[in-house]
Amino acid sequence: MLIPLPIPENPNPYRLIATSEIYTSPWITVREDTFCHRQGAQGIYSVVAIKHQACGVVAIDGENRLVLVGQWRYPLGEYSWEIPEGGGSPTESPLECMKRELAEECQLQATSWKPLSYFRPSNSKTDEEAFIFLAEGLSPCYGRSENDEELMVRREPFDECLERISSGELTDGLTVTGISVAQAYKKGILPPLSNEVQDRFYKKRVDSA
Repeated sequence: MLIPLPIPENPNPYRLIATSEIYTSPWITVREDTFCHRQGAQGIYSVVAIKHQACGVVAIDGENRLVLVGQWRYPLGEYSWEIPEGGGSPTESPLECMKRELAEECQLQATSWKPLSYFRPSNSKTDEEAFIFLAEGLSPCYGRSENDEELMVRREPFDECLERISSGELTDGLTVTGISVAQAYKKGILPPLSNEVQDRFYKKRVDSA
């Protein structure tokens, strides 16, 4: 069993003085925190609080092809090919979220689900948390996508998707992370995510809901 990486004995050097909510929506809250550092500096930190966890699934069929979803991404004004992704409510487990999204976006279900990774996509600006799953044993199922989603779904050889990361064609964060950790898992380098991590995350989300 791994020994945890060290954490400094000194407490968090940042002391919150005041906080102000700048904007809120069903998906995010933007706030500005006024803080004081123990060395005396004072400043303002802008934080984007995310209300739904992010989940992505590396769905691989019996021919070692990866399921990709194509859609326009509004913030970039660009078309993006990605693994199936979605956001779950605070009381929805990451696995429940991803099963629903795979059915809605791709009309697919899987007989095998393995949690591969838990990570924070951008912890300098946001508290967003993300899970990656590996899904295998794919078969068609019924699923209804949201009315405003114009999606394309296709399957590409898994090894070619690795090349598409290197070429800069696949750039979505969950997609790059998901394909990379799936490759490490398939090679026996990366073990599956522990149940302890999943349980701790889910309990924290439910308690704060």
